[in-house]
Parts: sequence; C-alpha cells; structure tokens
Amino acid sequence: MSIRNLIILVSIFVAFVACDSNKSNKVSEEKTGYTAIIDTSMTLMEIAKLNNIGDPFLRTKLGIPDKIGKNYSIATMAKRFNFTIEELVQIIEEQKNKQGSRTKPKTENNKKK
Repeated sequence: MSIRNLIILVSIFVAFVACDSNKSNKVSEEKTGYTAIIDTSMTLMEIAKLNNIGDPFLRTKLGIPDKIGKNYSIATMAKRFNFTIEELVQIIEEQKNKQGSRTKPKTENNKKK
C-alpha cells in the first residue's frame, strides 16, 4: 500500500511542477516590450522626459489640465485626479509599444546639415 501512495504522491508532484513551469513561461511571454520607468516622487514632466513620451499626451490621457503646476509629484497628482500609478504605467507602455522602433532619438549624426 505504501508504494502505491508514493507513486500517487510523485505523480501529483510532477503534475504540479509541469503546470507551474508552463504558467511562468506564459507570464514571461506576455510581458515583452517597453517597460515604463517611474518613481512616485517624480513629476509628470520628469516621467515624460525619462520615458521619451510627450507631457501633453500624458496629461490628456490622465485628465490633468495644463494649468496645474508642474512641481507636484506623480503620487500627489494621482490622488488629486483619481488615477493609479499602474494606469500611468499601462498608458506609457502601450504607447511606447505602439511606437515600436519607429522613433529614434535625434543625434548629431542623424540631423541633416
């Protein structure tokens, strides 16, 4: 009887490990592309500059008026305008992944003379 229980236990363990490794592969496949760079102490303008995305675009998507001062942290803005940091990350990542490799930073070598 104990050998039978041991075989059942090993079978359950193998099935669990197989399912778990399959799950982790799916998660890593889903999370590809651009990853937003955000710190809650940063301003919206700093986040836009660091992620190379337009400040007006983010303001429009988050419902933040142009008049609001640019010295507030994103954490303060999130509380005031009822959005989450996760929503901001999603907006940035979706936009950057849409852009893909279409945009290249301008350098002295890329500019026409």
